[in-house]
Amino acid sequence: MTDTSKRDLARLLARARRAIENPAELVERDRAALLGALASAETQVAGSPIPWSLEIHIASIEDRHGLNHYVALTRPALMAEVAAYCRECWTEIGDARDPGTLDDEVIASAYFDKRPDEHLSTDRTELGASPPAAGYLLETGWYCVLGTAHLSTSTADLLDQWCSKEATDCPLNIASSVYGWFVPIRQIDPARLSQLPDDLLAAIRFGRERGFDHILFDCDAGTADGLPVHSW
Repeated sequence: MTDTSKRDLARLLARARRAIENPAELVERDRAALLGALASAETQVAGSPIPWSLEIHIASIEDRHGLNHYVALTRPALMAEVAAYCRECWTEIGDARDPGTLDDEVIASAYFDKRPDEHLSTDRTELGASPPAAGYLLETGWYCVLGTAHLSTSTADLLDQWCSKEATDCPLNIASSVYGWFVPIRQIDPARLSQLPDDLLAAIRFGRERGFDHILFDCDAGTADGLPVHSW
């Protein structure tokens, strides 16, 4: 999904919801297609400031002091800002009505009808989806730092082995750091979960339940309650 609209994303979320509600009805081909679509949408949304087009409402008020500009996502929100300006100057137009009891559209219409020296213009326009500025998508995400004590020495040896191999030969694409390992915990192939040791799986579940997509295992980091701790 390279050109995601809000409607496209809503459809994708509906597909994902149905798959979660009825996992037994999802055949392998459809599961793979859904995972691919989710990954594509995730990449696009994370890599673009505005992943889909956005309609905005704009207003300009020209008075003796210059121009005031207003922007909002809806017409009512825009007119609420314009009406706030009108209420501040309401006493200048000689209207006996209480501006606090009048609708925002009525306030604006009455005010500018009696102020020929001021002018209100409104319009709406569409902001197009913005592509990545550098022409490619930078990966972004949330990560937590956990102590390497949450991993056994055998799991640590396994991570070192994976770091020295091609990513396609490992269940996870691990990156080594000076103090430990950087482990992605999103989009893990279910078929490869059986290759992960229990202590690593526990840490992955811990991170995913809290909304993270990477774990940095650091020998100087603290430990978290609820995870096993090993003595090295």
